Amino acid sequence: MKIFKKLLFLPILIAFVATAKPPTEEEVQGLYVGSWKDAAGSAETEVRVVAMGKGTFKLLARRKLDGKIARAEIDGKTDKESGGVTFAGAIGDAVCKATYENGAIKGTIGKKGSLKLKRIIRKSPTLGKKPPKGAIALIDGKNFENMQARSGEWIGLDKKDGSIQVPKGGMRSVKKIEGDYDAHVEFMCNLRSSARGQGRGNSGFYLANGKEIQVLDSFGAVTYLGGGCGGLYKFRNPDVMEPIPSLKGKKDDSYNFASLPPLQWQTYDVEYRVQAGGKKAELTAFHNGIKIHHQVELNHRPGTFHFQDHGNPVRYRNIWVLEKK
Repeated sequence: MKIFKKLLFLPILIAFVATAKPPTEEEVQGLYVGSWKDAAGSAETEVRVVAMGKGTFKLLARRKLDGKIARAEIDGKTDKESGGVTFAGAIGDAVCKATYENGAIKGTIGKKGSLKLKRIIRKSPTLGKKPPKGAIALIDGKNFENMQARSGEWIGLDKKDGSIQVPKGGMRSVKKIEGDYDAHVEFMCNLRSSARGQGRGNSGFYLANGKEIQVLDSFGAVTYLGGGCGGLYKFRNPDVMEPIPSLKGKKDDSYNFASLPPLQWQTYDVEYRVQAGGKKAELTAFHNGIKIHHQVELNHRPGTFHFQDHGNPVRYRNIWVLEKK
């Protein structure tokens, strides 16, 4: 009788396991750190897991062993029946099979190798940086007297963190900036995993001289020259581009290593200096505390800041500018 009861219970248990709720894209995507061990040896690795839509993912791994950098790219998918997320692909000449569970990815590489990763949340060291004395607060969550919404309507104000959604038509600073300045911008890209290229969390931060620093969810994703997050649009890529193995040999094969995942706050810190004669300027920019442009020469002209609306609910907060006398 006891055995019969256990047998009756077994299908219920199997059904429960089979219908387990899969983790969300937000839970799986992100930065991971850990170890990558194969026939060549073992070393610490940093991994980006990118949500690609419809329950699929791309794992991009990078490690440095004996002075040599190795990279790997593995596809992941969600099993509709079990609810689990599995990764499978080649690392060198070996096959890698791994599974995601509760913020960790573990698996095998060949017969004796292994992949052991733990998800981390990396924050920009300048996140929440307060405006220095004399700075103009453009967005501070309290008032909008120094910024104009082109549509005349502000949307999505979050009173807890002082952030807003970029309004329809974008927004522009009121005061014209004439010369040297330092600026700080915090932004969060939305998650549109099924979109590609410019369709992922697109906005833009236009400097006073009209040059755009692209705002985009390009976490582990490739786009054209200057089109990725931190790029000077159609002019220059950041200095910290990381190649993707499967795109080797193609014109556009790299992503900005400084980018954080969508739905995480990121920062730009800009130093703009007008050169002698007043016709040229030098731009130095940091993305999440990492220098991405160093004294890049641009044409100078006075103007206002503009934050682009590209039909994506990108959010901004803590934007300020300090003019240098």
